[in-house]
Amino acid sequence: MIQTRPRTRWVIQMSLMTVMCAVFGVWGWYDYSVKIPMDELGYQKKIAFSNVKSGLEAHANGEDNALQTAVQAIQAARQQLTASMSEAEVEQLKSVREEMNSQFKSEMQRAQEEGLVSVEFNYTAELGTVAQARLRWSLEIDRLAAGLLAVGQGQWARGSDAFANFVEGVSSGITAYQKFPVPNKWNRMVQWLFILCGPYAVVAGLQLTGGLRKKYSVDEDGTFYHPQGSWEAAEISDIDMSRWMSKSVAKIVHADGRTVTVDDYVHQDADQIIGAIAHRLRPEEWTDHAKAVESNSPSEEADIPTDSPEQD
Repeated sequence: MIQTRPRTRWVIQMSLMTVMCAVFGVWGWYDYSVKIPMDELGYQKKIAFSNVKSGLEAHANGEDNALQTAVQAIQAARQQLTASMSEAEVEQLKSVREEMNSQFKSEMQRAQEEGLVSVEFNYTAELGTVAQARLRWSLEIDRLAAGLLAVGQGQWARGSDAFANFVEGVSSGITAYQKFPVPNKWNRMVQWLFILCGPYAVVAGLQLTGGLRKKYSVDEDGTFYHPQGSWEAAEISDIDMSRWMSKSVAKIVHADGRTVTVDDYVHQDADQIIGAIAHRLRPEEWTDHAKAVESNSPSEEADIPTDSPEQD
């Protein structure tokens, strides 16, 4: 009996393709959903903190209307934060903030009194990485806006501890987000190229699984065994070899019109099965090794000697 098995080379190739496409797909999704939003948020923070610090320094030097630029920066930061979220995300953030205000009222009050920009809360809401960062930034925006208001109204006078804490918190924000560059408008589009690899991982995985499960064989009496069943030699009416020489693919045809495709690139020794069937059905065209029979060319026929009549 001749029996096929998956080619080792094909199994390795399909396994690598499945893994690589899956890795690229997950990588692209992570960058698109987490890294890029976090980078954009980091850049927004850097710009906001820088503008606020510029306003505070100008105010400390006695310049008139020095805080106006800082106030405008905070307004722009709040608008950018809202614009980067969907309506559902905005509502979720609003709900979480209301819950936090009730749970950490004393901490919020202390932050406002002491000029603290960033306050750590032991909040355990089920939020993703980006949602947590947006929540923290929204609280920092409020702290910055409240701080600028307190400075403008003279509550945090120059030289006070609250003013010093406020300036220090703003400076720390600049240092923390200094590394974030200007967002590239093509980043998200490029990530789609990686994300689209994900479906190919599924396709490649299914092809690999299917190829490992499929087996073909032919026994001594010509019975052909395949994943859908078995056909006796008398039931096989034809074999389509049109793609055999170019793609190593052949179709075995049942008398009722059903076909089974056999791919020699995927299954080792498939050529022996194809050769056995093709040679039995078309011995003048195919050898039992699935090689095309070479016919004599006209020039070769011309070279064959013939008997000539004797001359008297």
